[in-house]
Amino acid sequence: MSTTPRVLPQVYLNGAILPIEQAHIPVLDRGYLFGDALYEVIPVYAGRLFRPERHLERLAQGLRATGISSTNSDADWLRIFTRVIDANGGGDMAVYLQVSRGVASYRDHAVRTQMEPGIFAMAQTLIPRADDVSTRGVRTVLLEDTRWARCNIKATSLLANVLLRQQ
Repeated sequence: MSTTPRVLPQVYLNGAILPIEQAHIPVLDRGYLFGDALYEVIPVYAGRLFRPERHLERLAQGLRATGISSTNSDADWLRIFTRVIDANGGGDMAVYLQVSRGVASYRDHAVRTQMEPGIFAMAQTLIPRADDVSTRGVRTVLLEDTRWARCNIKATSLLANVLLRQQ
């Protein structure tokens, strides 16, 4: 049994289902330039989303908090997920959704206009949990979360900068 998830071949990109090889994100997409995007991962068992309402609630909260505009309703998001699940044959998988603020005309931390959000969704196979995990548990390490404190690293994940610029 493989322990690596396999990306499934059909993806959703801005309204279309297409082979992953044909999916291309514009280089001025703010998700690519700044990490100015949100994501959700929803497990799917036997072709059915697991607790989609919780994921949709968190997505809506994130969209509001970042000011990323989307006219999609919960029903619209569910249709996108269903299209990805169906295009990849159903079964057990995880659907990954990413919503970027959209494509800008130039690189700037400031959000100067309302943009059409970029919407990408794909699926990966789920790796079954080892049988003994429920009885033996798993090892873990707890560390301080320093992601936002590492401003000395010029990483492209500049969402904090974007949000501060909006304020």
